Amino acid sequence: MDFVRGIIEESGIRGFGGFPLSPYTVEQNADIVHMKLLRNNTFITLTDSKGNRKPGERLSASAGSLPDKGGKVSRYGAEAAAEHVGREARKAGVKSIVVKVNGFTFFKKKRQAIMAFREGFTRGRGDQSPIVYIEDTTRRPHNGCRRPKKRRI
Repeated sequence: MDFVRGIIEESGIRGFGGFPLSPYTVEQNADIVHMKLLRNNTFITLTDSKGNRKPGERLSASAGSLPDKGGKVSRYGAEAAAEHVGREARKAGVKSIVVKVNGFTFFKKKRQAIMAFREGFTRGRGDQSPIVYIEDTTRRPHNGCRRPKKRRI
């Protein structure tokens, strides 16, 4: 979770007393960007606060759906898809965004996808970041499956 903390601190989002914002202070009507980063592809979807997909055919993309992608597996494919959805979200008039990142992949790839979305939304300028909160929703086992019983002879 250190990469999430680093991105929040880098973008300058702060709560009371200098601590990062908690999920309880997040705006209730913020739209959600779901990023699913797999080994072979990247899927990015923009939804409303209830989880329903936003109307519009361009508000979701994958690394393989873009014409100038350069490959689904590469980091560039993930960045291009995130930047594309960021540009389309700005055109749709989205104000504040919660980013939910999912996937067993390197933290560097997750961070680059989030930063690419922000750059696409702000058009590379130093505008205020639309990202209100970043959450890693990757499922991890607490203890895993039960080991098989030891064989007795």
